[in-house]
Amino acid sequence: MTHPENSTAKHPAQQARLVPVSFGPEYQDVFAVLPGGSAIEALDIAADLVDGVSQLCSRLDMAINYGETAYCSEIRALRFLSDASAALVRSAKRGLQGSSEE
Repeated sequence: MTHPENSTAKHPAQQARLVPVSFGPEYQDVFAVLPGGSAIEALDIAADLVDGVSQLCSRLDMAINYGETAYCSEIRALRFLSDASAALVRSAKRGLQGSSEE
């Protein structure tokens, strides 16, 4: 019978979890990253949000260069999407840093 202190078996790595982060000065009381979520899922969502930011920037670039209308709501959406993706990435980073210290 082997004793745990003498075992050479490797322990499975734990997946990093999110830590709480609020984001955006205008909506920090409404939206926040809660603890315990999957860091991998948060990074996946952040990548999707950044894709949306890129698409909106391309649309605004075309609109402004060709004299079309650009809307304030599009600029506010860019800010929200950027703030949300940054909060998700920061939360995942802090979760990864915390799991590496254990």
